[in-house]
Amino acid sequence: MNGGTKPRTVPVVAAIVAIAATYGYFLLFAEFAFLQLATRELGAGLALCLLLGVLGAGGITGSLLAAGASGLNPRRALAAGFGGCAMAAALATAGGMWLWWAAAGVGVGLGWTTVLLSMRLRASLGTRWLGRGCGLGTGLAYALSNLPPVFEARPGVQAVIALMLAGAGLAAAGFLAADTVERADGPDFSGRGCVGWIAIFLMLVWLDSAGFYVLQHTPGLRDVTWQGPWRLYGNALTHLVGAVLAGWALDARRWGGTILVALLLLGLADILLAGGVGGYAGVPYTLGVSAYSVALVYYPAWGARPWLAGILFAVAGWVGSALGIGMVQDLHALPLWFVALAGTVIAGLLLVRRGELRGTGVLLLVGGFFLAPPARADEPSIARGREVYIAEGCINCHSQYVRRGVTEDVVRWGPARPLAETLAESPPLIGIRRQGPDLTNVGNRRSAEWQRLHFVAPRTLSPGSRMPGYGRLFKDSDSRGADLVAYLDSLGETTLEVRRAQIEAWQPDAAALSHPDSAAEAQRQFGRLCASCHGPSARGDGPLATRLAVRPPDFQHEPWRHLRAGEAAPEVALARLIKFGVPGTAMAGHEYLDDATVVALARYVTLLHR
Repeated sequence: MNGGTKPRTVPVVAAIVAIAATYGYFLLFAEFAFLQLATRELGAGLALCLLLGVLGAGGITGSLLAAGASGLNPRRALAAGFGGCAMAAALATAGGMWLWWAAAGVGVGLGWTTVLLSMRLRASLGTRWLGRGCGLGTGLAYALSNLPPVFEARPGVQAVIALMLAGAGLAAAGFLAADTVERADGPDFSGRGCVGWIAIFLMLVWLDSAGFYVLQHTPGLRDVTWQGPWRLYGNALTHLVGAVLAGWALDARRWGGTILVALLLLGLADILLAGGVGGYAGVPYTLGVSAYSVALVYYPAWGARPWLAGILFAVAGWVGSALGIGMVQDLHALPLWFVALAGTVIAGLLLVRRGELRGTGVLLLVGGFFLAPPARADEPSIARGREVYIAEGCINCHSQYVRRGVTEDVVRWGPARPLAETLAESPPLIGIRRQGPDLTNVGNRRSAEWQRLHFVAPRTLSPGSRMPGYGRLFKDSDSRGADLVAYLDSLGETTLEVRRAQIEAWQPDAAALSHPDSAAEAQRQFGRLCASCHGPSARGDGPLATRLAVRPPDFQHEPWRHLRAGEAAPEVALARLIKFGVPGTAMAGHEYLDDATVVALARYVTLLHR
């Protein structure tokens, strides 16, 4: 499934359930019930500190192991993580030495599960619904944890509920989309961008963990924030609303705004705690926690980079929690100097981030930014990329004009744009003559990863291409190549659903389906068009395979990745994949091939597959 189209219902529901199960298990058990069981068993001395060290070390280990587990079956590996969490919850109730095994199991299971789940979310929810799906799943987890029958239950009962949540996650894992999505690019996922976001989330988790510990371990504050059924129901509703609004803002590409609002709310709560008016800290704290928690799920899910997710959850999640709790173990308020320091670091990192926060000042404070028009996070890069497109003379060979009523144009290049919309651009980029493919909707047809490889060495991906190489744009610190790719990736973003419908409706003509195949010709075409990535025998060992974020499948041993279970006409479905590719991945289409050649290739690929 393409991450930008309307997602299928079952994977969406499965993703929301899996998020709710993971976060609910963490909130209810790892962060609450397990600590109570451990304190009752070990007291509050050195042994408890060592046990929590085992828990944290397990979380870091599980996160990093999951980051390196890209070769495993994603659904089975995720189900194993939920199974491990369930087993750990059961062991914790046994006490004694089992408590130590449970600590390691909770840490490793959660670390493993959070990273692997984040890699499945964009394919299951789609890019346009990713924030709302993360918000709903996270909000449901917080709401469940705050319901009076759950919040006030004995630790043993909460452990059973956590076990049930892990079981729900295990069941949902089998229904998540198994499609692969391309790793996100842009400044937010460059080396500096990743470090910046990890630092931002580290500070936020640090603030949250310290504030939560103070509220939980100061009787007067606990009484005015988490006592009484109506207050708990209010907290549950506030968490849910705050998480859904944060998801909405993230889908509108208000990444920096969402984080800044979370920072302001958490900072306000900590100031109220320090000022002795903690009774007013509950609402801002609850909303702030919900907002940044959704962003913490969303960012690695959008990036689809296993090592980024692993390091983020290891550093921000596990180390940040330990630092926050360790700072305030003997305090009843968070030091204001730390609130100021964390706020300065986070705000500084956000302001450095390509000026995304311009114009949000007052709107952020009142939450009005939720109503602002959506803006792409990489909009400045797109604008610069358009200038590179003009400067490099791409207009001389490529058009950006699909002719209305010309069937061949629409099939190959996607839906036409209104002429007035094209002419309104400054300058219009209709093109001089079409020697290469039309680029009106190229973002629907070629991934950013494919574009980079093609710019560097065009003929490795397009045999016989007359396009010169542009590797110089990607050398050293030159950002022109990345900007150009961002611009091309943005073309056609508003026509993605229409293009998807066109692809689904396409059928090879009857003559092509009845045409006698030439196995030798199909093999020659496969070697010419496909072997550079798939390898000559479709073993996933082509010369470009190691340069792709996701290696092509080994047809001798792996199942189909992009055919739906029970496909009524797999031959037609394969032909469709060959002709139009898999949007959002490095698998590009071959739109210019005639139907007979496409069908012959589909039959040849079927013979290669075991």
